[in-house]
This record gives sequence, C-alpha cells and structure tokens, in this order.
Amino acid sequence: MKATLYLSNNRHATWLELFFDLVFVAVIGVITHDLAHTHHGHISFEQLVRFPLVFIPVWWIWMTHTLFANRFDSDSREQRLVSLAIMGVLVVLSTLAETSLTEDFTSFVALYSLVRMILMLGYLHVHTQRGEEIVFAKDMALSIGIGAFISASSIFFDGITQYIVFYLGILIDVIWQIVLRNKTSKLPVDRVHLIERLGLLAIIILGESMIAMVGSLSDVSWQLNSVIGAVAGFALIGAIWWVYFDSFHILEKAKRLKTANAVIYSHLLLCMGLLILANLIRHAILEDLDLYTFSLLAITGLVFFYLGKQIPYWYAFPPWRKAILGNTIICVLVTVASTMLPTIQMSLVGMMVAILIYVYLTHKRILRVPVDQYID
Repeated sequence: MKATLYLSNNRHATWLELFFDLVFVAVIGVITHDLAHTHHGHISFEQLVRFPLVFIPVWWIWMTHTLFANRFDSDSREQRLVSLAIMGVLVVLSTLAETSLTEDFTSFVALYSLVRMILMLGYLHVHTQRGEEIVFAKDMALSIGIGAFISASSIFFDGITQYIVFYLGILIDVIWQIVLRNKTSKLPVDRVHLIERLGLLAIIILGESMIAMVGSLSDVSWQLNSVIGAVAGFALIGAIWWVYFDSFHILEKAKRLKTANAVIYSHLLLCMGLLILANLIRHAILEDLDLYTFSLLAITGLVFFYLGKQIPYWYAFPPWRKAILGNTIICVLVTVASTMLPTIQMSLVGMMVAILIYVYLTHKRILRVPVDQYID
C-alpha cells in the first residue's frame, strides 16, 4: 500500500482536495440558491425546510470524504479517480436540489447512497491492508454501509415515512461514528491538515458570499438603501472573516481535539449560518424580502455562526468558557435587537455591529487568557 500523507512534514491540502472543495461549494451554492427565490417578498416554508434537509446529506458526504483523506490519502491514481467520481455524482445530485424531496426523491436517495457505498469501500480497503493496525476501519465501513442501506430503503416507503427513514440512516451513521471516538483516537486526526481543510472551506464559502453580493449589485440602481446594504454586507463578510480566522490556527495545536468531533460537527452549523447570511446580504441589496422573514433568517444564521465558531474553542480550552458564553449571549441579543429596526438594510447594519462587538470582545476577554497547558 502506498505511503499515506498522514502526519507528513509540511503537509497541505492537495490540488485535488482543493478541487473537491470547489466542487462541493458549487453544489451547496445550488442548494442554497433556493433561498434566493422570493414570492411577493416571502420565502415559503417549504424552501426553508428544504435547505437543511438537502444540505445535510451533501455536507455529510464532504465530511466523511475529508476525514478519510485526512488519515489515509496517499494521492494515488486510484484515490484520485474515486474522488473525481464522487465529485461527478455530487454535480449530478445538485441538479436535483429543488425537486429532491418531491418527484426526484428516489434519484436523490440513490445518488447519496452510491457515494456512501464508495466511501464504505474505501474503509474496507484500509481494513484489508492494515486491519491489525487500524482497529476502527471495519467499524467505520459498517457504520457507513448500514447508514446507507437504511437511507436507501426509504424509497420503499411513502409520505413522510420515507423522509424519516432516509434521515434516520444519516443519523445512525453520524451517532455511530461519534461512538467510535475511543477507537479513532488511537489514530488521531492530522489536526493541521483538518483545520486547513475546514478553513479553506469557510473562506471559499465567504468568497461565494462576495460573489452573490457583487452579482446582486449589478441588478439594482444605486439608491441609498442599496448602498447601505452593500456597505454593511461587505463589512459583515469582512468581520466574519476576522472572527473566524484570527484565532483559528490555535486549534491546530489543541490537545483535546484528537478525534476533532467538536470541530467537525460544529462546522455543519457554521457553514449553514454562512450560507444563510450570504443570501440575506443579497436580499438586503435587492430589497425583495419582507422584514419578518429577514429577521428570522438573520437570527438563525448568526446563531448558527456563533455556535459553529465557538463550540470547538469551548471544548478545547476550558479557561475561555465563561467568556465565550458571555460574548455569545451579548452578540445574539444585539442581533435580535437589530431585527427590530424599521428596514432590512438597517437590520443588516445591526448584524454587522454585533459581529464587530464580537471581534472586540474576543480580543478583550478571550485571546488574552493564556491556555498554554491545553496546547501541544
């Protein structure tokens, strides 16, 4: 078996991993674009529900592939072909985004299950080659395979039962992999590589947010509200970048992140929050969304972002916990208060202020507290 890149000196994401991330973000961009469609100033309940239900399976594919590559990627021709095949399936799957829970549900389930089976075979291959050394490979393959089988069986049910069965398969897969943490900790994740992959994903999503903002500016005339929305949106994206990356490198050395579950699962919330906020900036510029729906998404998006950002630090660095809780409560309250302003543009300004407060409080109350004993 070709030597893996695991814990190699100066390891960075491979060119194929970067390509994989770009394809993944393109796919979730299609999924999230559903939130860009308004009907008489409203986003329907069906659209709001469809976004997480379609996003979660795609995110789980990315995360499973990333964790496998983190430990076992050898950048061989075979692994490249497998990754490219998964990317191709994801592209096809993205074309079913808006109809995945209705007439194309069977196709969506089949494509999802196909990718999961490919990932299962990857772990089985590791087990056959290094079974005595990698004690969790067989268990991981079993988790993925049973989860995929349960999800695939949803096509034999009707109505709401089919959705329950499909997401039950995903839930069992997720919980099973968490339960395996004692075994997986015997081969800890390559923290530097994993943090880099997650950071690259976040910055690509922020780039997509900027693209959405620039694209919306080409469709409006420069009025005061449009200018306010654009300036506040740019400042919001910049402040989010600052908050996310200013201390992100510290996680590379966090002793407690052996399995990195806290980082992995919290990034589901973080990515969803960033995607929701990207759409809000677009709506603030185009002025095509009612204040109530805007407020609901604003609170949801920023709460998801705050939780996704803070959970890894809460887990990895106990001395920061009190300040993290206080800072999060303050910023959420400012966000809620901003949604009471008379226009969505002013609400976006309030959200920007909340993020800037977050930046200040992080420097003032968290980063100044030493955590040397929790760092390698």
